[in-house]
Amino acid sequence: MQASVKIMDIDVHMLSNDVFIEKINEYLLEEKLQVIFFASTELLDRAVADEEYRKLVDMAELFLPGEEALLSAHHADVLKAGDMVVSCRSFGMVLEKLKKEDCSVYIVSNSAKDVEVLTGYCKRMQPELRIIGSCTYDEDMDDQAVVNEINSHIPDILVVDLKTGVQEKWIMAHASLLNAKICIAIGGVANLILAQEKKTPVWVQKLHLDGLYHKLIREQSVKKGFKARIFRKKVVQYNSQIEEQKQKDDN
Repeated sequence: MQASVKIMDIDVHMLSNDVFIEKINEYLLEEKLQVIFFASTELLDRAVADEEYRKLVDMAELFLPGEEALLSAHHADVLKAGDMVVSCRSFGMVLEKLKKEDCSVYIVSNSAKDVEVLTGYCKRMQPELRIIGSCTYDEDMDDQAVVNEINSHIPDILVVDLKTGVQEKWIMAHASLLNAKICIAIGGVANLILAQEKKTPVWVQKLHLDGLYHKLIREQSVKKGFKARIFRKKVVQYNSQIEEQKQKDDN
């Protein structure tokens, strides 16, 4: 059984990065598909509000924190200093430490641009990685055709970056049909990875606006702290409501 913390009554698995890397390398030796969700605050909100959606989330082999804001009530900074998985950035650490030679990846994302950026990120973290295919997904697509396309490449790792809600439902609806060893879902938190790959646009450089551009990037980091405070307040309110309900039931 995985160690976990309860966030709004939902178990979020807690692993050190070393253990996470070890598990991924073990999964690559198995035949059964293992599904890993990197959770966002939006995903947690949905799971709390929708019981059927929560059941889908519970089916994942690993349900990990995808952004530090999720752990705002659990000393995320301390956990991070202790080399625990606190965000989807741990995905990059996994890629660096893959033991399987000639490991292959297939990417499914909402946009061709994100596929391109994720491809660059994966190759930067693990130059020996083979990106064997990709799909720019649209909800109007024939799902069976998408599954067949993925299976024709037989990837070791399937990386999925879709909208929260759509992503989890799609993966769990087709998990038994997918011919891959690991499915890693980063939709909702992939921006943490995409932001790492952001380069100063050429037009910004030509206009000598580099300073302003990087200031805006820094302001986005400030917004992350604000998001963490908002989510922590939501967790406190949820826990208070649960406690009040328990007291009423006892009376």
